[in-house]
Amino acid sequence: MLPADFTFDIYPIIVAVGVVIALVIFDLFFRKKNLKKGMATDFEILFTISAAIGVVFAILFQNLYDFIEDPSHYEWTWAMTFFGGLVGGVGTFFAGYFLFLRKKYPTALAPVTLIAGGCVPFAHGIGRIACTMDGCCYGMTLTEDNPFYWIGVVFRTTEGRVVVPTQLFEAVFLLTLSAILIYIAFKKETLLTMPTYMISYGIWRFLIEFLRDDHRGNFIPGITPSQFWAIALFIGGVVYLILLLRSKKTHMRDYELPYNEKVQSQE
Repeated sequence: MLPADFTFDIYPIIVAVGVVIALVIFDLFFRKKNLKKGMATDFEILFTISAAIGVVFAILFQNLYDFIEDPSHYEWTWAMTFFGGLVGGVGTFFAGYFLFLRKKYPTALAPVTLIAGGCVPFAHGIGRIACTMDGCCYGMTLTEDNPFYWIGVVFRTTEGRVVVPTQLFEAVFLLTLSAILIYIAFKKETLLTMPTYMISYGIWRFLIEFLRDDHRGNFIPGITPSQFWAIALFIGGVVYLILLLRSKKTHMRDYELPYNEKVQSQE
């Protein structure tokens, strides 16, 4: 019999399910495009390792923000921040690719980033559903005289306050964006999916932060830590887009990819 104070945290389970489904979509893409056997598996292993290290970075970044804000009252927290995980995960992925997979798959970044542009927001969107259920990452308090009071939600973490469910709004945005980009990846094979994700989410996250009220520390005066990284993500997406357009290699067919059999990509 379970003890009376037993609690079960479903948050990591939902996040793990989101990552697994994203990897399944990634694998289906490689199979659909008839890319070299074993290639998808190698990158799925790398993605899994990158995601695990990303979780560590997500925790470390949150603790860094808290320490910067008030070193004298700093206490360790297991809270996480998405952009910290993104920085750590992406850094780990590229380090792993250039150290271990580049020689084996020199042109693999084209299809990998193409489908990853849709898989990343999918996993993130599922993660935001977990945030909704966990009661974190919520928005500002709504009073009864506010015309948007009807959209408010009370979470167990808000102590009875009615707040904007920003995590739910973000889940809808991310899953919608993901569906569009995954469709484009499978049907159009355009490499513009990743910069589209970076630019779109950068804008969205910068704006939604104005409605957030789940304080996550300070980093740059005048903006939240996530707004800083949202700006960086947006700029990175614009630069990435410009480089792709200038190279004129915006499609999978523009690269000599390792197919199982010689196939001709079609739009």
